[in-house]
Amino acid sequence: MYCFTCKKQFYVKRNFLSLFETKKYYICDSCRKKYPIQLHYEEIPLENYSLYIVSIFRMTYKLCFESYSKEISYIVLFLLKRHKACFFIFQEHLHLTDYFIEFLSLLADAEKKDILFVCCEVKK
Repeated sequence: MYCFTCKKQFYVKRNFLSLFETKKYYICDSCRKKYPIQLHYEEIPLENYSLYIVSIFRMTYKLCFESYSKEISYIVLFLLKRHKACFFIFQEHLHLTDYFIEFLSLLADAEKKDILFVCCEVKK
């Protein structure tokens, strides 16, 4: 298999029980250790509602986020089950400015819900 991040070929160790499984891996072990997933949770109060920001990586990395698609899908499903009453937004990059927070406040007032924003990295 080929790593989406470093573009190198890697092999997955298998045993007799997992020999004929067709699991796809998009990232090698060295890239997984180099770019670890570190969830960061932040709550920003809006006028009437709240904005919950969950960033998957604490630092900004130049990598292909598709390589973490399996892990990101598990994280998103967990957050959706935990925050059922929230309006959900997912984006790879979030550039957090005052104007964007004001826009999200208007969106929360229009939807009459809290906002759960999941992103891979946050720039402030």
